[in-house]
Amino acid sequence: MDTRMREADEREADELEAMRDMFGEDFAMLAELYLGDSPKRLAALQSAAAASDAAQAAKIVHSLGGSCASIGASSLAAMCQAMELDCRNGNPGNLGEQLQAIAAEYARIEARLRAMLLA
Repeated sequence: MDTRMREADEREADELEAMRDMFGEDFAMLAELYLGDSPKRLAALQSAAAASDAAQAAKIVHSLGGSCASIGASSLAAMCQAMELDCRNGNPGNLGEQLQAIAAEYARIEARLRAMLLA
């Protein structure tokens, strides 16, 4: 892992920890809701992207991005925002690549949240 990726990972962990501190005991419930809902949104986003439905993809990724921001996953929220803007601006040419990047980042966030819930 290069230095930039390691720094980004550490920043993300700090943000997730800050959210846990802010929400206290309610963080576990928030994290469980996020972990239960996000895979459904990712699946719906994948379907919209496969159908080249940029309008639907924009709606779904907007919602996913809001959830990511609320849990403290700011890098994932930024990725969702970029995809949403591309969809809304009629530039859906790289939806597949963006979706793969979002799914990979979600997997990283999911693993971190699950570890936090077990700690």
